Amino acid sequence: MQSDLVAQINTDHLLQNYQALRACCRPGVKLCAPLKADAYGHGVAIVAPALQEAGADYAAVATVSEAIELRALGWQPPILILGNILAVSDRMERRDRIAAVVKHHLMVTIADTATVRHVIEAEPPEPISVHIKMDSGMGRMGVMPSGVAELVKLVRATRCLRPVGFYSHFATADFENGDLVGRQLRTFGQTASSMAADLPSDTLCHLANSAATITLPAAHFDMVRPGLALYGYPPAPRMSELIELKPILRLVSHVTAMKELPIGHCVGYGQTFTASRPTRLGIIPAGYFDGFPRSLSNAAIVGTPYGDAPIIGRVSMDQLAVDLTDLPAMAMGSEVTLIDDRPNRPNSVQSLARHLGTIPYEITCLLGQRVQRVRVGGGRDVRPGRSHP
Repeated sequence: MQSDLVAQINTDHLLQNYQALRACCRPGVKLCAPLKADAYGHGVAIVAPALQEAGADYAAVATVSEAIELRALGWQPPILILGNILAVSDRMERRDRIAAVVKHHLMVTIADTATVRHVIEAEPPEPISVHIKMDSGMGRMGVMPSGVAELVKLVRATRCLRPVGFYSHFATADFENGDLVGRQLRTFGQTASSMAADLPSDTLCHLANSAATITLPAAHFDMVRPGLALYGYPPAPRMSELIELKPILRLVSHVTAMKELPIGHCVGYGQTFTASRPTRLGIIPAGYFDGFPRSLSNAAIVGTPYGDAPIIGRVSMDQLAVDLTDLPAMAMGSEVTLIDDRPNRPNSVQSLARHLGTIPYEITCLLGQRVQRVRVGGGRDVRPGRSHP
């Protein structure tokens, strides 16, 4: 049974974005697909199989449960867990997480000595592959440059750990001012070079996010991690001139109720809209629980086959109202487009993000559990139950 809210995920667009990002890199540079947060809200069950078939080298997730879900979908390439998964107080919980890492052949981020001690304490039955993370200037998770040598030495001395990667993350690669980007790149490059003799020769060094993948070849090293761009959204408007990206998301619904309102009749909570003319009202079964923010009340449109319909009144938990007065052909069941996949539309992800003073990531990640994700385009599914390394 189909939901009243459907996110159409265009895998043809996804693969075109993937190839465009590949083309930004020199031959031999690996591509890690960030699939955390349900593939940035787009639906990992649709996105991951398409990317695996395309040849993605790695996946990055935030949690153990996300990694397990990815394996259940049949994802076979390496999976790097970006979060500090052992920073929990319960010793048995740490053991359970380590057991899951071993069972599903996952890779763990090491950002401090405490994580190393936790792994040793858990006594894994086989060595765990790890990526050491350095804070090159973002001020988030990662060992400071001055502590890298000590941490690398500790990891190398720990028989149950196998270092396979060394990475960091940019804070401002999408900014035109490149001062911090330059400092981070120099810090990371110099540290990686100084550690080359202390790490295995095939250690993967990776730093580049979407913006750096597109604009900064010097930051590509051995692997890139383009997240937002993979889903079709340039990290900054100016980058749309450097690479052709196609949004992969279109959110559609339909009209579930219609009525005629007289002049003076209000619409929705708080009486924020009052009809100034006889108004043909349409109801759409989407609200803030579904990721359509309340702050778009009286301030956005939905697309229809016959023209745009303004949202009137407050967006509520499960419904929003639109003015169909100027669209007489609209009828019960007529399709509406809540989020358009054409970047220049007023209800595209980019336009909504600008209007709300936020970033495209937040718009796509807000999509709720009632939104049914369906694939449009070519490709094939990799069903749960497929074997993996």
